[in-house]
Amino acid sequence: MNSPVQRQGRLVLLIDADPAMRATVRPLLARYGLDLVQARTGVAALDLVQRMPDSFRMAVVSLELPGMSGTLLMETLRLFRPAVSIICLTAVERVVVTAESANCISKPPSPAELGSQMGDALAGALPAPAPRARPSAILRAQAEFAVSGDLLGAARELARGMPDEPASAW
Repeated sequence: MNSPVQRQGRLVLLIDADPAMRATVRPLLARYGLDLVQARTGVAALDLVQRMPDSFRMAVVSLELPGMSGTLLMETLRLFRPAVSIICLTAVERVVVTAESANCISKPPSPAELGSQMGDALAGALPAPAPRARPSAILRAQAEFAVSGDLLGAARELARGMPDEPASAW
């Protein structure tokens, strides 16, 4: 199999609270020869990205995460780690497709669908949704990150300006 995924040779971060879902997705990613690091929460994922800043090429993010939402995690990665390609997973039936859920794969993903999304994500072919955080929250998050270099602090600032995001949840 000679896919664009294999040529990258970088780590993939899989973030999902459900161990069964992580176990389902792991072999699908392994088919492409990717090295996988797993996290159960968005906070744990940002901690890994903070400690290993240039290690991750892709993140496979569940929208349904405890504490920090997958939406906030993706927004933080897009803003502060734009080189990390993102694939979104969701268990929620989408009656109304939002900008964030439009690029999501339903859980559990099929091998073909996940492979297609991985190729598109690594090629830069997946459109990034417009930021959901208010511009003032983005500016506060950028200032926080510039001063402290802390992704969690920056995410907290973003959360204060995100619709439906409980800034104090974590």
